[in-house]
Order: sequence, then structure tokens, then C-alpha cells
Amino acid sequence: MSKITSAVVLGLGLITANAATQTYVLNESNSLPDGVNYATVTLSDGADASNLEYVDFLVEVTTSAFTPVGDNFGMDKFYFNINKALSVTAANIVDIDPASWVINTNKNAGGGFGFFDFETKGAGNSRTLTLSFSIANVLGDTIADYARGDVEDGGEFFSAHIGGFGEDGELSTKVAGSSPVPVPAAVWLLGSALGGLGFMSRKRTSA
Repeated sequence: MSKITSAVVLGLGLITANAATQTYVLNESNSLPDGVNYATVTLSDGADASNLEYVDFLVEVTTSAFTPVGDNFGMDKFYFNINKALSVTAANIVDIDPASWVINTNKNAGGGFGFFDFETKGAGNSRTLTLSFSIANVLGDTIADYARGDVEDGGEFFSAHIGGFGEDGELSTKVAGSSPVPVPAAVWLLGSALGGLGFMSRKRTSA
């Protein structure tokens, strides 16, 4: 094996050890049929060049599950839990996009899905098809620390409120889920490597 090949393999190994990605499906609803992919939550775990650790959230509404849609269609609330052994506060949640969204704690998602540790919420009637944010400076945390559900509250990892669909754009629903999307080993390796490179080059804002 050449020195270059060895370096690449070693580099990929280090990246894989420090970065991972997992997607979860929100496929339960309080008013629509269960088993439909209403939204996805992708968690990415890695460290940036300054060794401050980040777990990134990307929440995406599956538009095709809500036809027809109105002018103000999208998600206006998203809920998630944390490992109670960690010290995570709203100050650790950074790089929120849309920037107008706010963070609340210990909120009931409704729809029979129970309470969650954190709620991210749009301002006013603000809705979005995608929500992203990072949890920063919580040393040693991993994806598993945020893909968690309280059994007494239904056990769901995540929940969201989606509105603005239907003939008049006046319908809304609450969705939740905790089902991971299987990732083939080879794809996971490549995605982890690319994700790690992205984390290393990304400029971060300190919490």
C-alpha cells in the first residue's frame, strides 16, 4: 500500500470515528394516516477544526405528503429530547435557520405525543420547509444523546407541527416519529468521510 493510500485510509478512519449521520422519519400523525413520511430529521455528529463539538440537526418537511398546499405551507414548531445526563441549555443551540425561530424548554407537543425537552418555534405565522440548527460545546455528546424518547410521554424522539395544506391551506397536523432510516455500510462510510470534511471547513459561531 502506498504512503498516499495509507494516508487516505487513515484519514477516512479518523473522520469516520468522529463523524456520523443518521436520518429519522416522522411517520405518525394525530389527524392523518400513520406510516407516511411526513418529515425527516437528520442528525450529523462531528468536530470542527477548533475541536468544539457540534451535533447538527436538519429537519425537512416532505412536501409530497401534503397536497395540495397553500401559500404559507410548512412547519412552525419542532420538538426534541436530550440525554438528561448532559448539561444542555438554550445557549448551546446555535446557528438556527430560520434565524427568527426561538427556543423553549419542556413543552407539550400536543396530539398525544407528550412533552419534549426542547421546542423550536417560528415567530408569528412563520413557517418553513427546512429547519437547521446545531448543538454546540457539549463535549462528548453523540447522535444518540438527542435521538431519545420518554416512555411516559409516548417514546417518540421528535415531533413537529405542520400547517398550511388542504384546499384552502387551512389544515394542520402534529407529526412525530423515532424510526431510523437504514444506511448501508458503504454509504455510511462515504457520507461520514464527506461530512467530516465539511465540518472541518465550516466556520462556526461560538455559543
